[in-house]
Amino acid sequence: MSETAKPHQHDHSGLKLSVFFSTLCLIHCLTFPIIIAVLTLFNMTFHPPEWIEFSLLGATLGLGLYSMRHGFNLHHHAFYPLVLFSVGIIGAFAVHLFWHNHSHEFSWVRTSLEIFFALLIAVSQFINYRLSRTMACTTQH
Repeated sequence: MSETAKPHQHDHSGLKLSVFFSTLCLIHCLTFPIIIAVLTLFNMTFHPPEWIEFSLLGATLGLGLYSMRHGFNLHHHAFYPLVLFSVGIIGAFAVHLFWHNHSHEFSWVRTSLEIFFALLIAVSQFINYRLSRTMACTTQH
């Protein structure tokens, strides 16, 4: 007969990494529009390549799915962090795909949507991490 693990018997390093990337994504979405706007004041331009955006989103997606699966299957069984994460990641990809051909144009709508979806992703990861830390594991691992 197997016992369930205590809440802090393992370190949740994958979940921590996922929270880090989600927060990095949020910081990126908050600061890049400001940097781009300030540079235009000095007659300078900077347009990061789209592959950077998609790489960051891809890393966030991969780690996020891992951490959501871990938290849901082994700890809390709560759907709302997964729903928040799914809406956030799908929305973030949609914004980048929709504005892909207009990546050199500054848009307050795009920026607002990027920040909103990045915030959803970061909040979902934080909630998932907190729930995973406070609830005992349902299986030994």
